[in-house]
Amino acid sequence: MNSVSFHHTGLGKTDLKVFDRLARALQGSREVEFDYFKPGGKAVESRRVRPYHLTNRDNFWYLVAYDTGRNDLRHFAVARMRDVQVMERKFERPGDFDPEAHFAKSFGAFVGKGDHRVLVRFSPQVADRVKERVWHRSQVEKECRNGSFELTLRVDNLDEVERWVLGWGAHVEVIAPTELADRVRKTAEQVRKLYRR
Repeated sequence: MNSVSFHHTGLGKTDLKVFDRLARALQGSREVEFDYFKPGGKAVESRRVRPYHLTNRDNFWYLVAYDTGRNDLRHFAVARMRDVQVMERKFERPGDFDPEAHFAKSFGAFVGKGDHRVLVRFSPQVADRVKERVWHRSQVEKECRNGSFELTLRVDNLDEVERWVLGWGAHVEVIAPTELADRVRKTAEQVRKLYRR
């Protein structure tokens, strides 16, 4: 009989052969070529990259790699990669690349270039559930007299924070920034229209 178990909702689908090839390329510091499918896109993109790091974020594997064709550090969802080939060409990973520092201000898998101070207030009905988790390394907590609970975060993009906020429904209010409040309001209006019938 098992005494401990784990369950992850929305576990990412990963081809083990692809994962194995990426792990091999990381270990040997070798460049990788693959075909990449973007969500909603119709065209397949061929990419050649220098893999720096594999990370699992919210049950989904990502490769952090330097894209030689775009001369930039990019994230690639492993599940969207096809025909992965480990090349003979070797490279040297920059000594200053630190995965922890790279994702320090990210709320999830996306790394942005902004600097947003997010302040959200949770209703007393869900306050205890929010307190049970560490949501971000920057979080500052504040308990309010009426039983509500406030979290302040410092993040570099708002996309994943927006989805997180929406997941709490009517039990959370965005106090700042205005941009995030506007985005949540717009999505809430679209949802209301969808269910108006």
